[in-house]
Amino acid sequence: MRAVITGTGMAVPDTVLTNADLSTIMDTDDEWIFSRTGVRQRRLADPGVGSSDLAMIAGRAAIDDAGLLANQVDALITATMTPDFVAPGIGALVQHGLGLGQIPAVDIRQQCSGFLYGLDLADALISSNRANTVLVVGADVHAGFYPWGPRNPDGSLIPADASQREINNRHRSWSVLFGDGAGAMIVRRGVDPSGGVVASQLFTDGTQFDLIAVPGLGFRNQPYADHDQIDRGLHWPVMDGGGLYRQAVRLMPDAVRGVCKQAGVEVDDIDVVVAHQANERILEGVRRQLGLAAVKVPSNIASYGNTTSATLPILYHELKEAGRVKPGTLVCFTAFGAGSHWGALLYREPA
Repeated sequence: MRAVITGTGMAVPDTVLTNADLSTIMDTDDEWIFSRTGVRQRRLADPGVGSSDLAMIAGRAAIDDAGLLANQVDALITATMTPDFVAPGIGALVQHGLGLGQIPAVDIRQQCSGFLYGLDLADALISSNRANTVLVVGADVHAGFYPWGPRNPDGSLIPADASQREINNRHRSWSVLFGDGAGAMIVRRGVDPSGGVVASQLFTDGTQFDLIAVPGLGFRNQPYADHDQIDRGLHWPVMDGGGLYRQAVRLMPDAVRGVCKQAGVEVDDIDVVVAHQANERILEGVRRQLGLAAVKVPSNIASYGNTTSATLPILYHELKEAGRVKPGTLVCFTAFGAGSHWGALLYREPA
């Protein structure tokens, strides 16, 4: 039997950071950010809140939504680009925090494609009879990643002096994109042969590794962390925005067409494409390449920014809550992320 999604949940921090707020620490405004990214605001985690904390809230919500107890989950998959610690990953923290018992917990690092890979892995575990009920969580907290300097005790931004503002301006192109959040799904063995995961295709191309990467604080450096790397800003991402755009608007639609061909359906048969929320311009390009209207390729990036591994489950959860996912609905998940990793997964809501 196919793997089916039986519960969903999400978690975002209470603090809302608007584009106007960012104008106090860098040379920008709402029009500049929104016209280039589609982002109006994002959520910002409080100091001391990690990806595992949001993952646990979203995971608990998904378990409850599925009508399960924690001890009925027999595998956990966590995806994040921003783990609480360099090692270990957040899987063990989430497993313990949710009281799941000594089940296998898998951490994956496919960045913006992390949840897509996790969903595919959950389907593989279920299809191979290695698991019956899998909790898949995508969670990212970028707050500690920003170059903006310290915040006030209440979490609000401290207006930047000239030196800090210069640093913020230098990293403006990527730092305005991201937000904090988590999303989760319970994936179980289904009983309806017409519903569940229909087809999936995943890809990786290491020749595109440098489209977006963090050049420092890695273990090819000895020591892996030192003042020189920090002083040179090597702990912050380097991003080729144009290259990312060109690859994302080509490869995500290619993957969507691929799973449709695999399943013997047409792109027009898809009811909703749940695409990674990286940039509204990329979403517009995906719509154009697939010939689909905005209603079929929805966006919530204006409210949350790019939450990396959390974008797919957050958007899917909101669509489900809005009544957009009904019995028989054909959903296509697709993402493109650093590495580069991309793909698509076709899913039909059981009748």
